Amino acid sequence: MHWKLTFRVLFTATAIAGVVVSTRTSSGVEPAEANRVALRSVAEGATADGTSLANLGHKFVGVGGCSAANCHGGDGTKGTVGSEYSIWIQDDKHAEAYSVLYNETSQRMAKLLRLDKPAHQAALCLNCHAPQNDPPFSGDHAHASLSALLDGVSCEACHGAASDWLGPHVRHDWAKKSPEEKAALGFRETKNLWNRSKVCADCHVGEAGRDVNHDLYAAGHPRLFFEMSAFHANMPAHWDRNDDRGRTGPDRDKSSFEAKLWAIGQLASAEAALDLLVHRAENTRDDLVLRDQDAKYPSGETVAVWPEFAETGCFACHHNLDSPSWRQKRGYASRNAGGYPWGTWLFPILPTVVNSSGTSDLASADSPLSKLTREMARPYPNRKALVSNARDLQAILTKSATSLDSQQLTADQIAGWMKGVSAVGTSASQQSWDGATQSWLSLTAIHQGLSDVSGTSVQPSEKSQQINASLEKIRTHLEFSEGFDSPENFSADPATAISAELQKIHDVLE
Repeated sequence: MHWKLTFRVLFTATAIAGVVVSTRTSSGVEPAEANRVALRSVAEGATADGTSLANLGHKFVGVGGCSAANCHGGDGTKGTVGSEYSIWIQDDKHAEAYSVLYNETSQRMAKLLRLDKPAHQAALCLNCHAPQNDPPFSGDHAHASLSALLDGVSCEACHGAASDWLGPHVRHDWAKKSPEEKAALGFRETKNLWNRSKVCADCHVGEAGRDVNHDLYAAGHPRLFFEMSAFHANMPAHWDRNDDRGRTGPDRDKSSFEAKLWAIGQLASAEAALDLLVHRAENTRDDLVLRDQDAKYPSGETVAVWPEFAETGCFACHHNLDSPSWRQKRGYASRNAGGYPWGTWLFPILPTVVNSSGTSDLASADSPLSKLTREMARPYPNRKALVSNARDLQAILTKSATSLDSQQLTADQIAGWMKGVSAVGTSASQQSWDGATQSWLSLTAIHQGLSDVSGTSVQPSEKSQQINASLEKIRTHLEFSEGFDSPENFSADPATAISAELQKIHDVLE
């Protein structure tokens, strides 16, 4: 991708951190069908017969198994292939994920949280910063060696514990194995965009055992701002980006990859957030509320808190109490005044993706998303109702991902996404910086995809230049004020200016 994020929040607010192939699988099933199976089972951590990968005993072996010069530790003279480890260890922030647990910020957080262990020994931190098994750690970490932890977020954190696939994956018949056969050995097929997005979301959105909640935010952890296409663009690629593009043809130079990655990333991020929502609702630990000022926060787990403020818009609470204010004038969308604005980062653009796949209308008042939004606006939501709606919505998202993964996107489809996002964004931008930023990130990725498919990336059309100009103006309105490290001052003027630019984009596409 040819664009980079330029305001610092999306660099610093994280730990920074599908497709149809051209041959048949070994079973003779067409790859498109094999990938649809993978979306339903393997991507969720199960083999074809439904067995959980977590129960198969796969173990991490460490990056030493990948780093030899004749494996993945090459010098880059032949491109990325064969140099994957070298690129990761030299350029990728994931390689430093464990070492940051020793820095001043991490030490201060551990002190403020009153952890019973330092950050570099706490499962609460290690489950994302130095995962050494799958599913996440719980309790004692004595079995994890320092050398293993120093790997940080390593090869196996994304590609799966390698004890059973390290040997087989260098054999000549590896490419002939089906996704299910590879998954049975513990391997994650990241060429599949749903798998790839889900792996990233495990930490950058969260899951059970990897839960950056409001306690951690209050102690100083950066807020998790994750948007798959933006993070992917900013990754130091240890894979062949042209290989990605070639899978979403009709040829590499007219690839729909950027648009498809954006869409599936939106679905995977939302699905992960829903899974975490359900976990929090079903596993809250009232007995672990720290009523004693001298009590220690358990470092071996993330306390499930309900309701969880981390799911709501931060600046619905963290703003100056002026009256009258632009928040009062703009209205409260579908909420009553005082209602919690839920999911302001991950959900405002979601209906545009799902509705285009034809699987459901998430914008309707009786959709699972609308019901969830109303329920989560209440001071104390009904857990049973929201769990049911969350599960219904997850099923819709998985179905939509399956549909999108099997499609060859056209310029008209991608332009339709741009029109949909620009229309939704005009109102979402009035509600929050989150909605405005998601609109900008989405349009940037989709526009790249549209330019690629249309063949105008090298020589932009007049319409494309107009869209780029509006996107650049939007970016400047999203930047933080001098001296601030957050959008605390986002208000009526930038919101109105952003909405006007989004309307211009919409009009250009008509």
